[in-house]
Amino acid sequence: MPDDEEQALAVYEALRQLGSALPGEMGRATDLDQERATAALGRLTELGLVHGRPDGQLEPVEPDTALVRAMDVYHRAAEDHASRAESLYRATQALLYVYRPAVERVSNKVEIESITDPRAKVRMVAAMNAIAQTSADSLHPGPMPPMELLELSIEQDTQMLKRGVRLRAIYPEAVLQSSKHLRYLERLSGLGVAVRLLDHAPFDILLQDREVACLPANPDHPGGSPMLLVRSTKLVWPLQVIFEDYWLRAVPLADAASSGTDTSVFTPQERVVIRLMATGLSDDQIARKMGVHRRTVQRAVAKLMDRLHAGSRFEAGLKLGQDKGLARVLPPSRSGSGVAVG
Repeated sequence: MPDDEEQALAVYEALRQLGSALPGEMGRATDLDQERATAALGRLTELGLVHGRPDGQLEPVEPDTALVRAMDVYHRAAEDHASRAESLYRATQALLYVYRPAVERVSNKVEIESITDPRAKVRMVAAMNAIAQTSADSLHPGPMPPMELLELSIEQDTQMLKRGVRLRAIYPEAVLQSSKHLRYLERLSGLGVAVRLLDHAPFDILLQDREVACLPANPDHPGGSPMLLVRSTKLVWPLQVIFEDYWLRAVPLADAASSGTDTSVFTPQERVVIRLMATGLSDDQIARKMGVHRRTVQRAVAKLMDRLHAGSRFEAGLKLGQDKGLARVLPPSRSGSGVAVG
């Protein structure tokens, strides 16, 4: 028998002889020092062989009684364990076969809504802005909407920024030619919106929380075509990748504004015209895509032909790819070769 068990037995037998005793008296009754007597009482308490009275006296407990009590404790613990195991089983079944499939159905669900009424479009964008949680990214190739809509947009952007939503916006370089639109973008930037400029983008797009997207049904006629509202992480993700690509190629507003003050040969708007010409678009197509009058495009084309000393658009196309000064204006795949300008 281990020494500590022998000492506990000695204290137990002494306590049975005394009937009851204070803890400090057990050392004298067994010739054990106080430390060993205390350790022995701890062992007896663990076994349930002693019981403390309110007056501090200790009484011995019969081994059979202690055994019954120990078994009761075990049975209660076993019942509790069985109850917890049953609860875990039910929770596992619910999570695996009820809730997880429901989430998968939602994530795989594709919702596309077509909105035609202009006022309904504005209301839908406002509703989206009101519930945005983490991010709102927008791409605007132009033309710029009326100033009253821009003012409304600033109010909504301010509320989103207060909620901690990250806002990023890409606008056309042509806005540098409009003082009111430039002031608007500077206000946006001052609020905390990350603003960048790009010479050309394919279509309007609004992305929120990487789950919802708004884009025109017909990019060639954004104002007159229905707005598509897409709710699907699988469909929105490729659109988000497209936005990120344009974002990397765009220039921060501050850099674009400062570089726009030099005396370059072509304005940002005219550079956009040149790039679109290089893709083979006609004057009418370029005008619709930029949201400008056809005469504006024709003036840019005439200016280009004059610089290149070209007698026709075809000759301008041949010389355009060979002009080193315009190489940075052209798309990378077009520079260094002849281009189709119609």
